Amino acid sequence: MSKRNIIIAVAIIIVGGLWYAFRPELLFVNQTVSEEFPGGAAMASIEKGPMAVTKGNFRGLAHEAKGLASIYQLADRKRTLRLTEFETSNGPDVHVYLTAAEVAKGNDAVKEAGFIDLGSIKGNIGDQNYEIPAAADLNKYKNVTIWCARFGVNFGEATLAAPMSMPVKVAEGSFRGIAHETKGTASIYKLPDGKQVLRFSGFQTSNGPDVHIYLVAAADAKDDATVKSAGFIDLGSIKGNIGDQNYDLPAGVDLAKYRAVTVWCKRFGVNFSTTPLSTGKA
Repeated sequence: MSKRNIIIAVAIIIVGGLWYAFRPELLFVNQTVSEEFPGGAAMASIEKGPMAVTKGNFRGLAHEAKGLASIYQLADRKRTLRLTEFETSNGPDVHVYLTAAEVAKGNDAVKEAGFIDLGSIKGNIGDQNYEIPAAADLNKYKNVTIWCARFGVNFGEATLAAPMSMPVKVAEGSFRGIAHETKGTASIYKLPDGKQVLRFSGFQTSNGPDVHIYLVAAADAKDDATVKSAGFIDLGSIKGNIGDQNYDLPAGVDLAKYRAVTVWCKRFGVNFSTTPLSTGKA
């Protein structure tokens, strides 16, 4: 092999090694990810608006009745019964009840079953809403009844499906850039099965080589030294530098200790960005 070819071969090896170490193209090429909210796409509406947790179709009893009864969980955790495409007969002293059993007629029957009075019916035709008391157990009160209190008659009834369990937000914070500009929200949710998930929403940062997501055992991982000295849990490689994404937390992780989320470049020991987590009750 000629001296010229040897020099070219060595140069190629050096350039290849430098490329592998620094991966400069990652600073300019975005990797976008968009995952469903933990527990399914419907769960995402917890952050964005009302979410249907149970529903059922009306059937007529003493009078013809039709339409859909749906119970929604709102962003502020309140619940609302919504009747849509609803229609029944009009009558005196008609109320909307949640009942603990199907009932046909008679005030004694509805009292025996157990009920929650949501108030007088707003109209016998049309879409309408009724606020549900915070303490109402939807596993017990699983029928919507249009009840004439004057004569103890059930106009119509909708049997509700088993209510869907929902994730609960237990911690949250907004990213700020350290080595790189970053924006978005980091939220930790406790799922109905007890697992916890870290979710990034509206997230965007720079790309880079060997970037990981850390939970840091500090109130604020404000610099590289804090991350290294405080201790951390590695949740894995970043899934994308842009987009909503989820990371499973290890079972039993103590959020009173691990109080910050950091986007960390392991290759060079650099803190891209961080957010302190404000915790609530699980």
